[in-house]
Amino acid sequence: MIIDINTKPIPHNHIVALARPGANYRLFQDFIELSFVGAELPGLFRHDEHVDVHDDKLIARIQRSKEIRAWHNFGRSPERVPSNNLNEYDNAADDPSTGQLLRVLKFYLDDARAGDLVVVPPQNFGGKVHIGEFEHGPAGAFPAVVQRYPGDPIVVRRVKWIGTLDKVDMPVRMIEAFRKPTPLLLVPQSERAAFYNAAYKNYYTDHRFSSTFDVTSAEFDTTSGSVIPAFFNFVAANTREVDRATGVIHAFGAGAFLNLAEYAPHLAIDIQSPGTLSLVSSYITPLVASALLALALTVGPAASTEAVLGNLQVSNSAATGDDACIVPVREQVVTHLRLLGYDKWAEACSLLKEAADKTGLQSEATVKGDK
Repeated sequence: MIIDINTKPIPHNHIVALARPGANYRLFQDFIELSFVGAELPGLFRHDEHVDVHDDKLIARIQRSKEIRAWHNFGRSPERVPSNNLNEYDNAADDPSTGQLLRVLKFYLDDARAGDLVVVPPQNFGGKVHIGEFEHGPAGAFPAVVQRYPGDPIVVRRVKWIGTLDKVDMPVRMIEAFRKPTPLLLVPQSERAAFYNAAYKNYYTDHRFSSTFDVTSAEFDTTSGSVIPAFFNFVAANTREVDRATGVIHAFGAGAFLNLAEYAPHLAIDIQSPGTLSLVSSYITPLVASALLALALTVGPAASTEAVLGNLQVSNSAATGDDACIVPVREQVVTHLRLLGYDKWAEACSLLKEAADKTGLQSEATVKGDK
């Protein structure tokens, strides 16, 4: 029996960038519908040219692109068609605008790796922010045509859109910082949680574990509203015991109300229809809770016997086979179940099953194999 924790590992050097889809957000539809992002520099490289951030005429190319962009946006006068000859443009310009665009190009053509996140907001606050992963490394950049600039492609990178977020739910600091007309803004670690939560249901970083639990009903009665948080505290209490190798285990009722200090996870509740519960901790508790809930709802009390028999394995379909969380999650889950025994685990299963029947509670983890 295999528990798939379906949890995205976030490397320590992961990048999250907030990208403006052109001035006045005019490339938003192109970016979203065509699944790419890039700097608003039409004609930077032609279709038959090799895209290279180290091109010895790159600054001249930027000057030409600015002229081409202005020509398109101010009526495309046939008397003022910009020259294609790069020798007619200053290749030593050092004005602030050129410096800013050089940094943006370096991000798209050199810094951003496959798997890094790019966040593209709409202009209006009633719209959806789109969050995507770069599908390829910088070598995958290519010139692409957008409606605004026919005949003058912009250089873009392919992205896979994996999540959305209401613009009003963006971190306030990011909203304020993006009021300035900057084309690109790197998101600091302290402001990434909202974007990670929208992109990945379950994920972990060097210092943070997060799991999402879905609910399909907004009608929580007092029993369901207390059982679900109590389950999370119960798991956290026993995770602490396993971490400390005490050999102690707490039954559901006892573990639910222990004072856990730093081991108490943070619970964020967004009960709509459907809604979510987000569990976050500096300890591995959220991933353990996700796995145990999947077992409780799909296998039930028999999971305790499977643990004793050594039949429980853990995988992570959102990571490589040697993911660092597989071993500690399995150790936690198996130890929980062995120490709880059939009767105490059956009690927890019964309470969770009743709560899930009322609320539609489910985990992102799944169980494969004989149940």
